[in-house]
Amino acid sequence: LLDFCARAKIDDIQFFINMEELNQGHLTVEDTKQWLAMLARFKPQAEQRGYTVSLNPWTTLLHEDRGRTLLPEQHFTAMADLNGKRAQAVACPLDETFRKYLSEIFRLYAEMNFHVIWLEDDFRLHNHPPLEWGGCFCELHRREFSKRAGRELSLSELAEGFSKQGNPPPARKIWLDTAGDTMSGLAELLGDAVHRVSPQTRMGLMSSGPESHCVEGRDWERILKGIAGPNKPLNRPHLPAYNDVSSIRYAAHFQRFPRLTAAMTKGLAELWPEVENFPHSRFSKSHRFMTLQLESTLSLCAGGSTLNIFDMIGNGVNPTQGYDKALSRIKPYLNGVTGLSFSPDQEQGVYVLYSSRSSYTIHSTGEKTPDAIRPRETFWAEFLAVLGVAYRYCDDPSLSGKLVAVSGQYFRNLTPEQMERLFAENTLLLDGEAAFVLYDMGLGHLAHIASAEWYPVNTGKHSYEQVTDGRLYQDLPEARLSAQTCNSRVEPTDYLRIHYDTDDRETITRMKAPDGGDVGNGMVCFENKLFLLPYGHMAFQYDGLLNPIRQEILQSRIALAPEDARPVMIRDCPYVTVNHFSQKEREALLLTNYSNDGYSAPVLSLPFSAGAAFEVSRTDGRLIPVAIQQKENGVELSLHLQPLESRCLIFKQQP
Repeated sequence: LLDFCARAKIDDIQFFINMEELNQGHLTVEDTKQWLAMLARFKPQAEQRGYTVSLNPWTTLLHEDRGRTLLPEQHFTAMADLNGKRAQAVACPLDETFRKYLSEIFRLYAEMNFHVIWLEDDFRLHNHPPLEWGGCFCELHRREFSKRAGRELSLSELAEGFSKQGNPPPARKIWLDTAGDTMSGLAELLGDAVHRVSPQTRMGLMSSGPESHCVEGRDWERILKGIAGPNKPLNRPHLPAYNDVSSIRYAAHFQRFPRLTAAMTKGLAELWPEVENFPHSRFSKSHRFMTLQLESTLSLCAGGSTLNIFDMIGNGVNPTQGYDKALSRIKPYLNGVTGLSFSPDQEQGVYVLYSSRSSYTIHSTGEKTPDAIRPRETFWAEFLAVLGVAYRYCDDPSLSGKLVAVSGQYFRNLTPEQMERLFAENTLLLDGEAAFVLYDMGLGHLAHIASAEWYPVNTGKHSYEQVTDGRLYQDLPEARLSAQTCNSRVEPTDYLRIHYDTDDRETITRMKAPDGGDVGNGMVCFENKLFLLPYGHMAFQYDGLLNPIRQEILQSRIALAPEDARPVMIRDCPYVTVNHFSQKEREALLLTNYSNDGYSAPVLSLPFSAGAAFEVSRTDGRLIPVAIQQKENGVELSLHLQPLESRCLIFKQQP
C-alpha cells in the first residue's frame, strides 16, 4: 500500500472499518476497538513515510439493511418509512440511546488522532433500503411532529404534506424543520464528541444528491459548522458515476450534483470530491474516465479528491490495474491548476438561480412520496454547460445588471417585489416551467404572458420547431428542430404553448404539428432582455433539446446581452464546458471536453480583451505560452482539445 501511494503520488491514506461486504451492522464498542487496534499498528508507519492517515467508519445510520440486524443488546429505534415499514438495522438518528452510542464510538475514533474523520454518505434520511424513499417516520419522530404541530399529527397528514398539490400544507414545513433539525443536531453531537478529544482532527461530510437533501430539510450551514470544531470541515460532493457511464451524460449530471452541492456549501467547507469505483477494477472504472473525473473536479475549486478505487474485502492494492501510473501522470497538472487558487467568488458567467429551501415552497407533483417535493432547478446549468456557455450558481435574487437563468419552480421562493426587481434590472433566460410558474402566480405580465397551456410530449399535437426569424442557423434556411423524444417517460420535455400580451417580440421559431400546421410560439426573445425556451418538466434527460441549431440560436442571443453580463462561450464544440474565473490582472478558463470527439483550433467568444495567453502544461503543471488569433467570430486557440480531457488557460488582461 505504501509503495502504491508513493508511485501514485497520494497524500492521505483513508481507512475504512466495518465496510461494505464485511459490514456487521452497528459494531459493539469492543469490536470497534479491535478494528482501531489494527489501524494503530499501521498508522505510525504511514506517517513516518510522510502520509496523513484518515478514517471513514463507513457506518453512521447504516446505508441499508442488506440482511443485517440490530444486535440483541442494541436497543435502538429502527428507522421507519411513511408506510410504516421498519428497517432491521438502519437506526433512527433521533433515538437517544443510539445517539449516546454513536457519541461514544466517535470519541474512540478521535483518540487515534486521525487527520480526518468522515461521516459516510449514510448520514442522510433518504435512500435507506428496504424503506420506501427513507425515513424517518418512527414513533419518536411522529411524537416530535405532533409536538411541533401542537396536536397529534397522523401519518396520512404527513403524507399529504408531500402529495397535496397547490400551496404547501402546514405538515410539510413540520416535516422539513424536524428532519433538518434531526440531522443538524446529530452533526453537532458527533463534532463535539471528536473535538473534545482531538481538536486538531478535521471532520468531513460525505453528501449525496443535493436535491434529495432539500427534501430532508438539510441545513448545510448548521451541519458544517457542527462538525467543524476549530478547523475548516471537508465536504465530499458525490461524483455521479460509480463506473464508466456515458461521458456526455456525466457532463450534465456533474452540473446537477457536485456543482450544486459545492454552491450549497457556500465556501464553509473544503471540497474533496470522491472518485468511486464499483465493483472496483478496470471493468468498472477505466484510467481515462478516472482522470476525466479528477479533472472535472477542478471546476469545483476543490482542494483535493478521494479515490475509492480498490475493493474493501481485504485484497488490498491490486497492482495489475495500473491506477498508480494514471494517477502519477495527471497529478502535476492537477496541482498546477489547483495552485492558481480559483475560488467560487471569482467565477463568472450566466447566473443560474437556485434555493436550498425550495422544498418548502414547491408545488407537489401529487405523488405519495417525499420525492414529490424534490426541486429541479438545474436545467439551465446542465443545458448551458454542454452548449459551451459559462455559468455559475447563485441563490441571491437581488442581482442587478446580470444575465440570469431560471428553471423549475424557483420563482415560488420569491416575493412579487423581488421578482419585479429581478426582471427590471437583469436579462433573463426562462424555461417553460419557470414561465408557467410566473403565470400561475399571477405575474405573467413580467414575461408578457397572457395565457399558457401545457402540451405533453409525443401526443401528436406538436412534433417540431421551425425557424421563422429569417436567419440562417448552421447555414440552414428555415431550420427545423425536433420536439419529440424517443421515450416520453425518460425525457418528459413538455411544450408550453404561450399566448403573449404583445406583438413587440422576436419570434425565433414556431411550433409545428406533424402535418406542418402552426401550433404556437417556440423560442421567443423580448428586446434582448428576456429569452423563453418553451419546454419544461425536464427530468434526467432532455437529449431532444440538444441541437447545434438551438446552440447557435441561444449563443447568438446571449451575445446580445449587456457587455458586462456576457459569458465566455465556446463555438461548435458539443459537450465542452467552460468555467471562467476572473482574477487580479488575469482571466482563467477551464475547458473540459466530455465528448468522444477532439476539437482543433476551438474559437472562444470572450467578454474581455485577451492579452498574452498561457496554459497549464498537462505534463508538469507549468504555465506555457499558447498562440491565439483574433477571428471575426471570436478568439481562436492554437491547440487541440483531446477527448475526455481538460485544458486550463490563462489570459493576461490588456490595459
